Amino acid sequence: MKRKLLLENPWVLTLPILLIFLVDVYALGKSVPLSDGIRYWQTASDILNGFRDTPVLEGYLLLNGPLYPLLLAFFKGLGFSVKACIFLNAGFLYIGFTYFLKTAFQFLTQKKAIWVTYILVFVDPFLFYWGAKLYSEPLAILWICLLLYSVSEYLKSPTKRLLFKAALFFCLLALTRVIFAYVIVALIPIGFLGYLVLKKEIYKKLVKLSSLSLLFCVPYLIFTYSITNKIFYWSGNGGLLLYWTSSPYKSDMGEWHTLQINHDHFAARYNAFSGLDSLYLRKVNDIIINEINNNHRPFVERLASTKGLVESDEALKTKAIENIKSHPASFLQNWFLNTGRLLVGIPHALYHKPPFSPFFTLVNTVKSSFVLCFLLMALVLFFRKPKAASPLLIWMLLVLAIYLGGQSLLAVQSQRFLLPIYPLMLMFIALSFSNNIQILKHSH
Repeated sequence: MKRKLLLENPWVLTLPILLIFLVDVYALGKSVPLSDGIRYWQTASDILNGFRDTPVLEGYLLLNGPLYPLLLAFFKGLGFSVKACIFLNAGFLYIGFTYFLKTAFQFLTQKKAIWVTYILVFVDPFLFYWGAKLYSEPLAILWICLLLYSVSEYLKSPTKRLLFKAALFFCLLALTRVIFAYVIVALIPIGFLGYLVLKKEIYKKLVKLSSLSLLFCVPYLIFTYSITNKIFYWSGNGGLLLYWTSSPYKSDMGEWHTLQINHDHFAARYNAFSGLDSLYLRKVNDIIINEINNNHRPFVERLASTKGLVESDEALKTKAIENIKSHPASFLQNWFLNTGRLLVGIPHALYHKPPFSPFFTLVNTVKSSFVLCFLLMALVLFFRKPKAASPLLIWMLLVLAIYLGGQSLLAVQSQRFLLPIYPLMLMFIALSFSNNIQILKHSH
């Protein structure tokens, strides 16, 4: 009996996940930060230094969500090395996926819940790539899995304690990945409108949850106001992202680039994994990169005269809005291309970007297309009988719609932005199919 209870324990059932990611970090993790990890590690150092050497507006804090570098600063202060901090990712993912399983247990059979959980682990192989780096995705996955679990509890039993817990996790998610702050903000008027029109209690709960989540974020907004003099300032990265989506030049394809003239770190990275001749690629890439640089050089040179992050961000937003007004068709086309890159992994920039190979791109596109098809089928099932949908399904659908819609508006260079939202996506698919099967059984 004890053995059976032990084997049914979610923490035991997900132990292989912990082992898998510990091995992943051990094998692939580096002892130095790479790419975005450099930014996070430097920000952690600035926090420990009290921003004495690098003022906040000259550093990277406002280009990230603040929570992950703050967490890194804590562990770095304790003496953790870069690789030791990367090992934290295995813990984040283990705890997150365990709570995902606990949520699934509430709605699915044990076997189905385990299947969905392990599909979530392996649905995007790049989780193992990013999970072995100093990146915030594993922490964001932890928060969204905890949020999913706590929201499911709150919607079933709307006590103040459960509301507080769910709102806290929503706030922590927003402070890790800033786009979720805009999800929170958007949910408030949607909740008001939903309650006024449909008179459903779920929308009233949604307003309470989102409003309290936003309230928990106020200390950070007070901090950003104190250094930028701008109300409701979340991040200094939005202008650059919107600038690329608004770009009218066809060679950009609306995709994010570095905006560093004569250098693009994506095109500069070559390795054997590409499976293509790098000398040939360099010649092709040089032509494309030169065209991109020449198109943007005049604006980049004007941008160089701006002072600090806030002024630069404002200049980028102003130029982006100008581009959208002048070239609305290009903006809509770029939005469409962004959506394709986000959901199915194509089209990428015209130049080759390792570590993608033609074979990997094909496999990833096929896999992503299957996931998208299941999501679309789940949406059809949901809208066939929307009145029969559970409150949790409604909440997940709204979060998915706002997140995916908002993310696709901003320049997308990879499907990395799907990683934090996969738990909601797969849970929505699983519950939609499960609910439909139950409805069919009852109807017969």
